[in-house]
Amino acid sequence: MHALHGAGGTLAEVEVATLQGETRRLPADVLLPFFGLSMDLGPIAAWGLDRDLHHVKIDPATCQTSTPGVFAIGDVVTYPGKLKLILQGFSEAAIAAHAIFGVVHPGEALHFEYSTTKGVPDAAAIQRAR
Repeated sequence: MHALHGAGGTLAEVEVATLQGETRRLPADVLLPFFGLSMDLGPIAAWGLDRDLHHVKIDPATCQTSTPGVFAIGDVVTYPGKLKLILQGFSEAAIAAHAIFGVVHPGEALHFEYSTTKGVPDAAAIQRAR
């Protein structure tokens, strides 16, 4: 996320930065970044998301909830084989980011490289890959 835009305390857009250094504004009603120390769903419990007791059910392949366009990760989610480990949350974050890319950039291929061996790709490398 690069910036938030709105008026009168109401969010209207989330500005995201691309790997090319450009920014793009996406309409948004709500942005809910959490640092989770409690698994209390609070008002999210009333959103109608599929749940299993106090956990939000997600598709483990995308981390999308039962509501299209709503993604969740971390200890608050559940799916078969879920491990409540910080490492699992990091993995879910990467899975969700890849799935969200298609929502944010419809029809665009995701350029993916292993940062441990390639480093962060620069704009020229991204253009060559396309």
